[in-house]
Amino acid sequence: METAISTPIAINADAIRLLKEFYPDCAEGIPPQRQKSQWLAENKLGFFMGLINYGIDTHINELLQLLQTGRFQEQQLFKEQTFIDRMFEWYILPFHKNYNENSCSSRSNSRPSSAAKEEQQEYQPKELSHKDLKEAVEKRDGVCLFCWDMLECEGAHIIAQKNFVTFDEPNILMRAGLSHKHLVQNGLLLCIKCHSQFDKLKRYVDVVEDKLVVKVVNETDDEIKWLCGVERIKNFREVHLRVKSNMARKDGRQAAETNGEIGLYFINNDVQKQPNRKALEYHKTACLIWRMAGGAESDYEFCSDDDEDLGKVDTAALKRRFNIQDSSDTLNDRTTV
Repeated sequence: METAISTPIAINADAIRLLKEFYPDCAEGIPPQRQKSQWLAENKLGFFMGLINYGIDTHINELLQLLQTGRFQEQQLFKEQTFIDRMFEWYILPFHKNYNENSCSSRSNSRPSSAAKEEQQEYQPKELSHKDLKEAVEKRDGVCLFCWDMLECEGAHIIAQKNFVTFDEPNILMRAGLSHKHLVQNGLLLCIKCHSQFDKLKRYVDVVEDKLVVKVVNETDDEIKWLCGVERIKNFREVHLRVKSNMARKDGRQAAETNGEIGLYFINNDVQKQPNRKALEYHKTACLIWRMAGGAESDYEFCSDDDEDLGKVDTAALKRRFNIQDSSDTLNDRTTV
């Protein structure tokens, strides 16, 4: 097979065919969720299929070469420096905070290349402290970007702080299009429930018709369950629109766009201060690959969430700022999202 002249589509088709030959007894579709330490062949097949569908060309080509040369068997075992472990570290670990069997014990000493330094020169905003990030996203967003709840909101990193410390920070910054880890562009204001879903790779932000929108991952191919999850967000937004009518008057926001998407709205509409789209795309890729692998939420190796010390948003101050007169009963009617 002359892979040197293959088109990207042909390369993907070859890799898929060889993968299915390697895993002949695995059914297609999303496998049952299992902790990574307990993944079966079907989970690994799903992970590699996710890599082919959403990963970068370099990794797809490497996978194809391993399959063609008979070296794939040893490279799909989870251990340091094998292919599957490197791919897991590249796509999943920078986002899924509950998975860190490598991140708790290792740290890269790499330094940015000259190309990385040059690319980072175009990002000049002043770096915030860890504490300041929460205040910056609170000022920019006002309410949870996903469901518009105002209670128990937190400053959430798109790429987690612990992963900057643990992994190759310059490389992650370059891949995500960021110059500093605590930039407001690396942050979202989310309520506790939406923050948890975002960190567990169950919810992500996509771009549709040049607008940032919330997407809910269909983890099991259960269309009804997935649609119910999407409708919960829209319904919760509708409640907040009725109670906080000034929100709609100020920026024309609606629970769902005319195309049905769940759009994000920002008090400060400065595009330069909005969540970085390259970092969000990176997170989206992790969500989609994780879905195909049937990933579970946690493993027996666990480190605490790095955003716990960001603190809760001052809800009373936000209500005063936006002149919101909600009753406590309404505010505490927390529909599950």
